[in-house]
Amino acid sequence: MGAKSVGPLQYSSRMKPQVCVCTSEAQNGLQKFWVVRASAQTPEEVGPREAALRRRKGLTRTPEPDPSPALQDPLNWFGILVPHSLRQAQASFREGLQLAADMASLQIRINWGQSQLRGLQEKLKQLELGAT
Repeated sequence: MGAKSVGPLQYSSRMKPQVCVCTSEAQNGLQKFWVVRASAQTPEEVGPREAALRRRKGLTRTPEPDPSPALQDPLNWFGILVPHSLRQAQASFREGLQLAADMASLQIRINWGQSQLRGLQEKLKQLELGAT
């Protein structure tokens, strides 16, 4: 793209993310993070796009709705034939996002385990002091 840059003015305000990071809280109070990918097609979108019957002389079609901006690949902003390195960067980013969600979940579990260990160590010290 040369000197151009892609910013909020270059894409539609109706665009939706292709991936979302979600969180939930378990019964023990620990949070868990995971990545949810937007599907390329919902089951309702699969099937014939024609509402009318075909005729020999022509086809009467209902106007096709524009593809949802949420389902478009952002790499298409750069044209149809984007460099392979750009596709690799997109895949690496998605993989990194998944790893970041996994690491956040693990960090929460580690912090919980450390707090449990500190609590047990405090109880042990109290028992040792009470025994002497």
